[in-house]
Order: sequence, then structure tokens, then C-alpha cells
Amino acid sequence: MADMAYRAPFTKGVNFTEWLEFKTPDQIDPDWFTLKDFENARSLGADVVRLPIHFEKLCPPETGYKVPDSIWKILDNVASWADSLDMCLIFDFHNATDTSSTTSADVEQVLSPVWEQLSARYRGRFPKLIFEIMNEPHGIDIPVWNGIIERVFNRVRAIDTDRWVIVGGADWNSLTGMRALPVFDDKKVIYTFHFYDPHTFTHQGAWWADMLKVRNIPFPYDPARMPDPPADADERVKNIYLNYPAQGSVEAIAKRFKEYAGFSAQRKAPVFCGEFGCNNFAVENTERVGWYRLVAGLLDEYSIPRISWDYFGSFGLFFEEPGKRPRFPEDLNLELLDALKLKRP
Repeated sequence: MADMAYRAPFTKGVNFTEWLEFKTPDQIDPDWFTLKDFENARSLGADVVRLPIHFEKLCPPETGYKVPDSIWKILDNVASWADSLDMCLIFDFHNATDTSSTTSADVEQVLSPVWEQLSARYRGRFPKLIFEIMNEPHGIDIPVWNGIIERVFNRVRAIDTDRWVIVGGADWNSLTGMRALPVFDDKKVIYTFHFYDPHTFTHQGAWWADMLKVRNIPFPYDPARMPDPPADADERVKNIYLNYPAQGSVEAIAKRFKEYAGFSAQRKAPVFCGEFGCNNFAVENTERVGWYRLVAGLLDEYSIPRISWDYFGSFGLFFEEPGKRPRFPEDLNLELLDALKLKRP
């Protein structure tokens, strides 16, 4: 029998993006997400929301990395909303993740004071509130990152001994980075990974991934449908097309999830997929839905909880028009909900 992942306190949900990311406190609309949005997500069958929060922008060094009162109000509200709906809520320390970004070896200077403040404020409150120490560290040496996350984890535990805490490895929360993480001898630790394979398919056309010229890639790989590289393609883009036959098979995808479940069994701790998705602006809907059906099915097969990226947004659950906020339930992609085994409203 295949290894099954250890159980986390949630099963499936969504990322509420485009709210607390990449903005200063004065740029944030406190009502961008409301209790109604949480109720809507719950009605779809989500039992967890992951909230990406760019604390590096919200808590600059000149403030002593203090969380502003306006942000505390938002965080208190969403924690209360999730609690009232019996949902788990993840506060995710988010960060810059475009291809030109790197994680600074000095990131501990902001991680430590932020998590100390959060741990102190929520100690003994909101038992379904979960802390994720940092999203997708990258461009930082694995041993350096491992030392940072172990120290920050211990700072959280010095204040709050009873909350679930999520740890992720270097190299973009990859399997390699996760395997290299220290062993956390803790009954409430969850190891996380992200899944966007094959990247050539899921991120085709994405400017932030330097994939603007990569288009019309099928999944699974089909030589009869595979386009030629653009005439003006550089070597990097040519290699993307050259390597896709090996990366774009169902078999190549499926083997990864057995490895995630095996890691969970080895560490005797839950793992979960904190992000997975395929963009909706460059991939035909039928192919996109097919990818989600495969990936969500594999995660469920191994009992690995999953949170799709995202709710609204270019990887989201809605058909969107530029500049318009999608309507619930009118604009929901019902075929995608089915693929994710969420409920139709």
C-alpha cells in the first residue's frame, strides 16, 4: 500500500491573494475581502484560507518592524471570521517571488520581530489560526535558510507552544528544499511544498516568470500538438521547449506525489501543498481543468491537503474580465470547481 501523508487539521481551500501583498499600509483597502467572501469560500467546501501577507512592505525597518494598527485590525477581523465559520486560517509571511528576486540572508531581521508580535498577540486565541513562517525562500543557500527557519520557529515556540506552525524549504518550497529542512521535533509542525509542474505548461505566457513568448503548450505533452519555439527565441526559451517532453508527461507528475507522501511518513508529520495552479489567461479552459483534475486527484489519493492559488486572480476560480472584480456565484468556473472537488453553489 502506498504511503499516506500524516493528517493536517484541514483538507482543501484557497489563497485569498491581491489584498495584503506588495503594498504599504496606506495602499490597502481594508474591505477588499469581507466576511461574505469567507462565507462564500466556505459554501464551496473550503475548510481553510491561506492569507499571503507581505510583512516586509507592511513593517519596514524604520518602524522597528512593528505591525501597524490598521493591519492588526484586518488580521483580527479575518481570524474572527474564520473562527466563526469553523475554518482554518493561515497567516503566510509572503515575499517577492518574481524571477529577479532573491531572499536576503538578512531576512531574519524582519521574520523574528514579526513572528514574535504575532505569537504574543494570538497566544491562547483562535486555535484554528496557523502560522506559516515564510513563503518560497529562494536564491539563498539551503544551510543558511535552514538555520534561519529553525531559529524563528524556536522564537515562536518560546511564546506560543500550542499552535500549528508551517515550515517550508529553500529553493521555492521545492521537494529538494523540504527534504533538506531540519527535523522539527514538534507535534504541531506541518511541512509545506508548492506545485506548479510542469512549469512550462502552468506558467506559459506569464510575464513574471519570463514566459511571455511561451504559448500553446499542451498538457500532457503531445508531439502532434506541440508548437515550435518562437522564431526569435533565445537559448533559454529554446531549452524550455526542448525539455518539455520529459517534464510534461502524466507519469512525471504522478511520481512526485508519492515522494511527498513518503516524506510525510519518514518525518511522521503532515505535509501540505500550499500553492498549486495554472494560469487562466494563456491556457484553454479544458486543458487547464484537466491539469487541476489530475493534480487534485493525486493529492487526494495520498491524503495531502491542498490550497489552490488563488481565489480571485489569474490562477483563480473565476472567469475574469480585466479591471473587474469577479461576481460570486455568476462568474465561477464550474468545471474547475468540479475538478477541485469543490461544491457548486
